[in-house]
Order: sequence, then C-alpha cells, then structure tokens
Amino acid sequence: MLVISPKWIYLNNTKLEKDKSILMDGPIILDILDNESIEKEYKEISRITYPNHILIPTFTESYLDLNDCLNEKEIEKKIKSLLKNGITRLSVYKKNYEDIMNINTDLVDIAHIIELDGKNINQSDIKKMTDSFDFYKSDPSKQFCLSINNIIDFDKDIIIKLSSIINEIDINVHIKGNCLKNISDKKRINELIKFWSEINIIDNSCLHGVLNLSDYWLSSTKKMNITPMISYNELISIDSITSFSSLLKRNYKCVLITDKSKSYNLYELIKFIESIDIEEKNNFDKNNVLNCVTKNTSNLFQNFLSTDVIKKGNKASFNIFDYTSNQLLKNKNKSPQLRNLDKQSLTHVWSAGEQYKI
Repeated sequence: MLVISPKWIYLNNTKLEKDKSILMDGPIILDILDNESIEKEYKEISRITYPNHILIPTFTESYLDLNDCLNEKEIEKKIKSLLKNGITRLSVYKKNYEDIMNINTDLVDIAHIIELDGKNINQSDIKKMTDSFDFYKSDPSKQFCLSINNIIDFDKDIIIKLSSIINEIDINVHIKGNCLKNISDKKRINELIKFWSEINIIDNSCLHGVLNLSDYWLSSTKKMNITPMISYNELISIDSITSFSSLLKRNYKCVLITDKSKSYNLYELIKFIESIDIEEKNNFDKNNVLNCVTKNTSNLFQNFLSTDVIKKGNKASFNIFDYTSNQLLKNKNKSPQLRNLDKQSLTHVWSAGEQYKI
C-alpha cells in the first residue's frame, strides 16, 4: 500500500477538499482519509507528500485520429505526448485499425474505433468488423467503438443489420453529424430520429459536429441521451466557444476531443472560457469543463475500471499540479481555481497506481 498526500484533492468532481490523503492498494484507491487518520492508522505505510499541490482525475481523450501517423513508432510517440498532458484513457481511430491493435498500452487504457461510411459501405466491411469482435472477445484489454459516417446514406436494410450487431454486442456508437447540418425541416428530422430510435442505434450514442446543428436537432437528440462530442478544432472563434459554453450551462454532458488537432488544447480552452464568463462562483471548476474530459466520458470505457472521478474503489489514476508554480497564485493560501492550472504546473501523472515520469 501507499499513501499520497497533496494539499488539495478534487473529490467526485464536486468539491475541493483540503488536508486529505489517498490510500492506494496497487492500482486501486482503497480509501480517502483525513491526514489525522492517516497518521494514526497508517503511519507505517510509505507516504508521498505534495505540499503545494492539487490532485484531480486524469483526463480522457475520447476520439483521437491517428491517420497522420505513418508507423507504430509515431503512434506511440503521440500517445506518450498525451500521457504527458495527463491523459490515461484513449479512444483511437485509424482506417486500418488492425494495424494498431497491438500498440504499447502501458499506463493507458485504449479503446479502438472502427468507422463505417454510408456512402461506400459494403458487406465485406461489416464482416471484417464482426471478425475482429469475435477474435478479441476473450481479451478484456480490447474494447471497440463504432463510428458511423454519413448515416443518412446507409441502405435501410444495412443500417438495420448494423444496429442489430451493435445491440447484440453492446458497443458505443459515434455518429458523425456533418451530414445532418443541411437538414432543417422539422418533419424530416422527426422521421429520422424516430427511425433511428426504433432500431436503437441513436440512443445513448455520441454525436459529432453538434455546433453546426440547429437548436431543433440539439433539443431532439438530447431526449435520446446523446453525448455531444466537441473537437478542439471546432473551438476556434469566440462564437463557437460561446456556443460550447452555452451547452454546458444548459446541462448538456459534452465531451471534448482532440480528433485531428495537432495539439492538446484543454488548458487554453479552460482559460478562455473563464475569461469570457464574468459570473463569479466560489468553486474550483465553475463551468464544469473538467467533466468534459473525465466524468462525461464514463460510458465510453465500460471495459475498464473507472478513472472518471477521485473516489474510493476507482482506479488510482490522477494528475498532480503544483498550483504555486510560476507564481500562479499571488496569495499562496487561496483556494486554487481550475483556470490557474496548465501544462507547466502539471508535475506528476499517476496511472493505475504507477507514476509516469514527465
């Protein structure tokens, strides 16, 4: 066992707690106790203290496009770069997905995304997909997601068959929404959603491109418990960031993704959102942005022990920031805010009870 004692712990993504410690047993958070209890009951256990630090969950990258990587070495380099940013869970997409099934996954949980396109789908694509599912079904370290591109172009019989497969093996579905943005007729929208709901292909799915969809699309899909997937590449203007912030305020459970972006822009986005939000709130993450890379991603990694929040029984994966570094806070005794954290202040990444040297 091992005790980790930072100054602050962000528990359950709801409350910043001071002077508490995490008791780890291998890869698991065995308990979270106040420091006084640790000193009385576990004084013989090895303990690491982080006196000026805040501990929060590690991050999840829910859609990473690897098609720009030419070989396995480049893929592993990109994954290590994300790990240095505090990411310990990944959903990765590559056209030839079979080529990356055996990449090095030390300290990182990986889900593999298979994409099917309604404009050029054929039976051999579905057979190849189901063969992969069958081959890896006995390996719990292999988890799959399905990405559906151009959903409105699928032949009706094929989409029904595909839905049957999805429901039989219970995998997560990403729906690319670019093909929907030009559909504005409410009757047509209702017909599509009704059909997709009847075959159970859209409920609880992940929808990409939501910032380009009408409010009617958004309100209709929210009823189906759909998760909006927002790429950092989409958040390039004040209008788009304001639209994203509006979704959070309306309690949409959004997920932030890197997709094809060349850099990881979470920290910059947090600072920008809080700079345009003048409402004062006395809490750590006043806009719930952190949930977009932690708590809101939980359904996408059902095969793996949860890292979504810091709580007893979850995987011992967390990021530790020195919130006094670079004079981030003039008053060192003041409670930290999420906007004060950045890549430079991230000092330690722990994954499944092991520390990754960054």
